[in-house]
Amino acid sequence: MRHYVLVLALAFLFAGCSEEMKDDPVHPIVQDPTSLLSFFPPDGSIAYFHGEGNEFASFTLHTTYLDPQHIAQVEDNGGVTLLKIYRITDSKIDLVYREPVDSNPSLPNPTEVAAYPVLETILQQPLQVGTSFQGWTIQSITATVDTGKTVYSNVIQLTRTEDKFTTTKYFVQGIGLIRTEDTMETDQEHPFIVTSTLQKIE
Repeated sequence: MRHYVLVLALAFLFAGCSEEMKDDPVHPIVQDPTSLLSFFPPDGSIAYFHGEGNEFASFTLHTTYLDPQHIAQVEDNGGVTLLKIYRITDSKIDLVYREPVDSNPSLPNPTEVAAYPVLETILQQPLQVGTSFQGWTIQSITATVDTGKTVYSNVIQLTRTEDKFTTTKYFVQGIGLIRTEDTMETDQEHPFIVTSTLQKIE
């Protein structure tokens, strides 16, 4: 009889623990043994993005590592060429430079880029669902993205909404940005959507 009562009590105890776990879900955190530097393509690579919804949504992205903390990317969409420079720290990726340039720009030296002010935060720790910064919110760290060429898993999904305009970015470790989506609500039945999706890296 005592054995039966003990088993019954344990059953209620475990059931209660199970209910508590359901009520308080724990969001996983991306384990990043290297650093936020791993959210960029390899040094010297060129990434090709296919665009839909706008003639300038397709672009190439040429990546150059300036030093262990700064990365330059030359983005060319056929209409304008932009030089973007990012600063990587232990806690975040910051955009510190963004200006139109010619097709083969000269890059600043490490001393120059170290003095650039922060323009915008691109990604910030902890890489966990719910983390918010400058209007961006991490919606998922386990998203799946099919680019038409590759299916990526464990993708970080960020969104930011301003008025009727929502931007979503997808990052994957070891590559960086793989897709952007700009969605604008209109008076029409369907929203206006512009996408840029990674096709290959050379």
